[in-house]
Parts: sequence; structure tokens; C-alpha cells
Amino acid sequence: MVDKVLIYEVHFSNINRYVVPLAKHLIENEISKEVVVVYDSFVESDKIDLGSLRNVSHHSVKKEFNKQKNVVNKNVVFLNYSYRITDLYWTYKFKKRGIYCCQIQHGMYAEFLERSFLGYFSALSRKLTYLKYLLSFLLKFDLAIFLYLFNKDFLKSFRINSHIEKRRKKIAPVQSDHVFVWGEYWKEWFIKNHYYLSNDLFTIMGNPDYHTFIKHTKYEMQRDKVCYIAQTFVEDGRMERNDYKNIIDKFAEALKDRLIIKLHPRSDKSIFEHVLKMNGEITYDFPISGFYIGHYSSVLALAINMDSKVFLLEINNEEIPDYFRNSANMVFSKQDDLVNAILGNDDSVGSKQISYYFENIDQHPFEIISNKIININD
Repeated sequence: MVDKVLIYEVHFSNINRYVVPLAKHLIENEISKEVVVVYDSFVESDKIDLGSLRNVSHHSVKKEFNKQKNVVNKNVVFLNYSYRITDLYWTYKFKKRGIYCCQIQHGMYAEFLERSFLGYFSALSRKLTYLKYLLSFLLKFDLAIFLYLFNKDFLKSFRINSHIEKRRKKIAPVQSDHVFVWGEYWKEWFIKNHYYLSNDLFTIMGNPDYHTFIKHTKYEMQRDKVCYIAQTFVEDGRMERNDYKNIIDKFAEALKDRLIIKLHPRSDKSIFEHVLKMNGEITYDFPISGFYIGHYSSVLALAINMDSKVFLLEINNEEIPDYFRNSANMVFSKQDDLVNAILGNDDSVGSKQISYYFENIDQHPFEIISNKIININD
């Protein structure tokens, strides 16, 4: 058992949905004596709901970092959910204090995601924090780290990637000691895109959506229903609200009561109001339907592994990864063509080869993570 696990996240909704259940598991299974949910000042901490969990608390990451300053025997683990500027900044800081740092894959990653500069920061407080952390590496003359962070989120230059790769050892201070990924592919992805080494510690924990939506559910197949997998294009500042809403409204008009929207945890529900007007449904659950439509959400891996048809729509000039493109029934560049394929009950067949990327593992990811945490000193 470790003395303390710190879990860092930047969205209160993700804390409530993902972090709190993990904290509960760590305490109830005696993996850690204490769990502290930590976050930056821009997080709406008043919306964090820990319930009545014992030995679980939440406060600012800066406060916790300062508490660790004079701790000699650090039987402490720091967990985070991404490679955002904030995650890597605090990984850097806690590693300097001798704390074991782990990163948990939280979604499907792409080499570069398109987003506006202002949209990336979304709010003034978030903007100032991200800029402060980014510039801190420049002021400390950690130029390789600064360039790596700036390039991956803003410049998006493959030439700069090549430059950084030759100096990959300089990136090590912001790399986690252990990375938990969904499938073998993602280990290779981290090595290629974030300069990890092949002998760094990676553990395949499987696709968590499998346990959340499939393994313990008893939903009946609704063959005629069409499930749209929503993504946070608007919420993440990558697409104008009206542009995305027009796409949703068009699906609603064409499919009417056949349409079910599988919401993202951070979805703005108002975007889907026309779906309800057309007698469609919106839900956070994963409906078992005959058709699935989407873009490149990780949840599509569940659909591809089922006896259903999966149609993808190219959107916002964003690239659909090959493992989805090659596994789905069809990929469309025009929404009208996709709708016609559904209405015409298109009989195309996909390859369904997705487990290399999103592995369905019977052991729960929390158990896999716990086994590694409890044995970090071995």
C-alpha cells in the first residue's frame, strides 16, 4: 500500500466521471492510504462531487506540491490523464520532488489536432495558466521542452518534431515514469510522437469503454436505431458552434425518431435540441443499435467490434485515423451520401480489425493500474 495517490485533472466533469471512481477503487481495495484529487486554479472546484468517500479529498495542485517539499520518504504516486501543457508541467515538478508519475490514456490521440489558439485556452484563467506554465520552461532555458510543448499544440511542424527527436533525452523530465495505454499501438504512438524509449514502462490496460458500456450491460439490440457518437468539437474550440449544430440538425431532420445521440461527458446538450424536437433521443449511455455514425471518437471502437454497421463522416478537415477508416463499413466526405447509405440499408462490410488499437480485456483497467501502483517499489 502506498501512502498517497495524487490524481490530476483539468475538467470538473472528468473528475466526477473518471477520477472519483478510480479514487474510490484505490481506497476500498487498500491500494493507497489516501487519495487527493488535485487541480489548477481555473477548475470549477465547487462542482467536484466526492460524495462520502473516506480518505479522499480535493484541493489545488499547488497546495499539494508545497506540502511535498519537506517529505523525505515519498511513498507517493502522481497520476494524470493526458499530455496537456498542465499535465506535463506538474509531471515535471513532481518528478523533481522524487514522486513516481504515471499517465493514463484518456482518449484517442492524433498527431496534431486542429484548434484555434484562443479556443484552446477557452477561458481567461485557463489561458493565463497555460501560458505561464509554457513560458516557465523558456525562462528556465529548458528550450527543448518549450519547443516540444509549443509545437505539439500550436506550430504542429513535423520538421520541428524531427529536430526534437534528435534531442529526445532533453524531453525526459516531462515524461511519465509509467504510461497506461489502451492497446499495443499506443505504446508505439507515444514513442513516435512524445519521444519515449522502447524500454520505458508501458502497460496495456485495455479499452475502458468496454467495461463502462458493454461488459456488464444487458441492453437489447435496436436494429433500426441509428446512434450518433458525439464529439467535443465545439467544447474544445475546434469548430464553430453553428457549423457543428447544422450537421446535427441535418441528421435529426433525416433520421427523426431513429436517431439516438450518445453524448460526450462534456457535451453541450443545447447543440442537440433539434434532435429532441424531431422525436430523437439523447443519452450518456451506449445504445446497442444497428447503425453507428461518427467521426473518430474512441467509443467507435466498441461499435466496430459489434455486429452493427459503422459509417464515418469526414468533418472540419480533421483526419480520421487509418484504424477507424479501414475498419468501418464506409467513410463519407458528404453528409447526404452517409444519410442515403443508412436509409438505403447499405450492405458494405468493414474489416473489424480494431483490437490492436483498442483491446477488450476482462480485467478492469482500475485493477491493472492498482497492481502497478502497489508494486512501484519492487
